[in-house]
Amino acid sequence: MASPRRPGPPDGGWGWMIVAGCFLVTICTRAVTRCISIFFVEFQAYFGQDYARTAWIHSIVDCATMLCAPLGSLISNHVSCQVGIMLGGLLASAGLILSSFATSLEHLYLSLGVLTGLGFALCYSPAIAMVGKYFNKRKALAYGIAMSGSGIGTFILAPVVQLLIEQFSWRGALLILGGFVLNLCVCGALMRPIALKEDRKTAPEFLEQDYVPKAQKRDLKRMSVCSPLIKAWSHQCLCYCSWKEYDFLLMPGFMVLAVSVLFMAYGCSPLFVYLVPYALSVGVSHHQAAFLMSILGVIDIIGNVTFGWLTDRRLAGGHDWQLHRIVPPVWILHDI
Repeated sequence: MASPRRPGPPDGGWGWMIVAGCFLVTICTRAVTRCISIFFVEFQAYFGQDYARTAWIHSIVDCATMLCAPLGSLISNHVSCQVGIMLGGLLASAGLILSSFATSLEHLYLSLGVLTGLGFALCYSPAIAMVGKYFNKRKALAYGIAMSGSGIGTFILAPVVQLLIEQFSWRGALLILGGFVLNLCVCGALMRPIALKEDRKTAPEFLEQDYVPKAQKRDLKRMSVCSPLIKAWSHQCLCYCSWKEYDFLLMPGFMVLAVSVLFMAYGCSPLFVYLVPYALSVGVSHHQAAFLMSILGVIDIIGNVTFGWLTDRRLAGGHDWQLHRIVPPVWILHDI
């Protein structure tokens, strides 16, 4: 029996379990991705390659995660969010486990880069979207708590990964991370779907929407409910409204946001790639270099939660942004 459709997001209840699930997803995806750079010195020494070739691993993981994110959304929309995240968890875990048997950098490019990145993509965007489904008034705070998982995960995992490398070598550390990432399957189980009235509208309900042309409204009202043409006409309305769901891609505000995020990525990503190797090159110990990543994690936590709280109270801008309903708050996009 289908669950009744809610008039709007519950802003609480099981939504906090969704936030907890997204929190764990960001730990298993973004925090693990950041900690991959800790392995680079070990990869250089073992494979005898320079740092430029080794750094491609991190670039491929990030690239696969973001480029394949629409695939994660597609699976989530057409199958279910739970299936998408569980499948992603299995792929990401398989990639890390296969990487522990790597015999060359090219092997790591495919297993740790492409396969793990694809798994992360199937988990990351659906988990973030589910938070928006359950929250409206407290959406920014919910996003802030969920996305702080990347900071908390970095704070904890950075020294733990370094310790695992020292105790079990880089192969053993990757194998253990592969088992840890399997927790994404548990996160997927928490993503209970929710039915909202705004997700599906009948033809009469389309008449109430501003984006339906007046001519179509007038013609649709003239038609009898029993007419066989009503189904075909309703299908046209559905196609038209489906297009309207994606017309934000051409909005000037969204295009400016997309370009700004592109330049932001150029500045944010290299920090996590080069911080640990640079620290080691100037004589910092392995544990202290890993602790630098933990410091970045703490700053991440403070920024996410603080600006989430401020945004919910409209202290950050003082007005309602048009893109607020389309994308997550801008300040969480630094996690790319």
